[in-house]
Amino acid sequence: MTSICRACVLCLASTLFGCSGGSDAPYAQSRGAQTIVDQFRKPPPTPENVPEFGQKWIAALTTPTLEVTLERSGRVAVLAPFSDRPDSTRGAVRVWRSADDAQIVLRGGVLIATRGLGNDVDSTLVKTMVAALSARAPVSGRHVLYTITGENSTKAIDQICTSQLVGYEVIDIFERQIKSRHVRLACKWGGAVKSYDFWVDERQSTVWQSRQWAGPDIGYVRTRLLKE
Repeated sequence: MTSICRACVLCLASTLFGCSGGSDAPYAQSRGAQTIVDQFRKPPPTPENVPEFGQKWIAALTTPTLEVTLERSGRVAVLAPFSDRPDSTRGAVRVWRSADDAQIVLRGGVLIATRGLGNDVDSTLVKTMVAALSARAPVSGRHVLYTITGENSTKAIDQICTSQLVGYEVIDIFERQIKSRHVRLACKWGGAVKSYDFWVDERQSTVWQSRQWAGPDIGYVRTRLLKE
């Protein structure tokens, strides 16, 4: 709670995300969530104006809600779903949007794009990572980030990844105890190794928490699903 009280929202953005190969279905309840998200606009609220976060607050939410932290800057935002669409493998792609139109796009909990964060992730090849979250055995393969450079061109960051099941863990999300499987992928890029961590529901495919690398400019992005 302390980190949220002190945090700023994600960067101001006006660029909207567009998907190819299918049309987005607007999320019916996203407008209702804007009043919640608006509380995290700049300037940050004073402590006495920050709502009390906890299970009572989360239970009152009427739409799925995602907390996003940019690890490098410490900025935090609470995002509402903007649209959903199916992908080519019977999965789902969800666009999450903040009140100032910054966007995080997830495919089954895996980051595939960002908008409004600066030198964004334009798209991502995520087949290996998606497979790793559902497999019971180690999975290896490519994970490619296509990031937007300062020259407004796209750079491919081609990584070779290997997954492992770290173990079964109980995570705490605002006083809620969730049993999860901790899946980690170690991805090699040049001489560096980047870790991607996911905490997946013990019985379902829901990704409750993650820490994912979004390229050298954005750095690590952490997510926590406050409400499904």
